[in-house]
Amino acid sequence: MVESVQAENGVPLVKKVRKRDGRLVAFDQEKIVAAIFKAARAVGGREKRSARKLSEKVVEKLEKKFGAEKIPTIEDVQDAVEEVLVEEGHAKTAKAYILYRRQRAELREEKKMVLEKDVVDEVDKQFDLNALRVLKSRYLKKDGSGRLVESPKQLFTRVAVHVVLPELLYDERVFDKAGGQEKRVVEAFNQRSYAGKFSIGFFELNEFHLEALKRTFDRMAGEGTMRVGWKEFLKMLEDKEFDSHETRIREFYELMVSK
Repeated sequence: MVESVQAENGVPLVKKVRKRDGRLVAFDQEKIVAAIFKAARAVGGREKRSARKLSEKVVEKLEKKFGAEKIPTIEDVQDAVEEVLVEEGHAKTAKAYILYRRQRAELREEKKMVLEKDVVDEVDKQFDLNALRVLKSRYLKKDGSGRLVESPKQLFTRVAVHVVLPELLYDERVFDKAGGQEKRVVEAFNQRSYAGKFSIGFFELNEFHLEALKRTFDRMAGEGTMRVGWKEFLKMLEDKEFDSHETRIREFYELMVSK
């Protein structure tokens, strides 16, 4: 039996895992339990307690190999699961787990081909192949030659930002509900020159966001409902005065990508 090298307080030494897309996420032993139990059930197993004990041996193996300083990849974790299943005499479960890994790997490759990318991210994983094909054919942006220039994650981010943009213009600091403001002259603006220079919290505004924002602003300014001019509005954006709307963008984004 491999001696555990867990910290004395019982907290695992391995705290992070590197995903295939490079992100670092918290190490979660429960995911190992679930994966082992799923493989066991595929071959008739019903005892989750056994899956938990095996997961503890996986943690011990990872701690012995990586300690507290190194960060294992998701592949390292899955390799450790396979090794423990074989070492502990669970050949059928090991075979089911290996088959599951292979199927998942094949699915990732198919998704990468559909989306014309090298790495599948957390949003891509939420959708089956048919859904991704629909997104590609109908909604994802393409260049002049028809190649994708946008991922599903970028699409949903773009849409979430677009949904919230009008809320900025109805902020009481810039919007006059009574419409008693002087009708403003349309100011020239090249949205391409300012793409990526403004943001709402974490979310950068691209040229399409700015184009939509300017178009709506000009319409409202022409109706006498804008308290500020376009340059003043941009200064407020630059000074991060609308960053409180970041929460709303995240809410819409999560709503679209979650099942």
